[in-house]
Amino acid sequence: MTRHSRATRLQALPGFLRCDTRGAAAIEMAIALPVLLALIMGILSYGDWFLTAHSVQQAANDAARAAIAGLTSAERQQIASDNVNTMLQRGSTLNPTYATVSVDDNGSTMAVHVRYDASRDPMLHVAFVAPPSTIIQRTAAISLGGL
Repeated sequence: MTRHSRATRLQALPGFLRCDTRGAAAIEMAIALPVLLALIMGILSYGDWFLTAHSVQQAANDAARAAIAGLTSAERQQIASDNVNTMLQRGSTLNPTYATVSVDDNGSTMAVHVRYDASRDPMLHVAFVAPPSTIIQRTAAISLGGL
């Protein structure tokens, strides 16, 4: 059994097969398209997650700043909860009913914890990429005292 080089095998083909490149673009697309789709879907999915996480963090920050106005711990808790709901509604991409707010208040420092369940967000369930965590938790702390 003799081994033929690649050039010899190509020369053995009829002339029209040696020059025919019509299927090359389809083969290249079949190889590159899944990679390109996974990249685009990953950008969209993780971009949506970063937008949601940033919105939740901003809601926690604004709630902590607004809650300083409360005179008692219960009043600060209510102000923080109301502020988080307002901020999430204004963002128009998040549903405030999926958020839970808790406030830790020790008299000198207050921390607002916001937990958002993004499991109903369709962009976080893209089949092409591994999904990020759908539970987003963010905290903002602020000092209640003077200097």
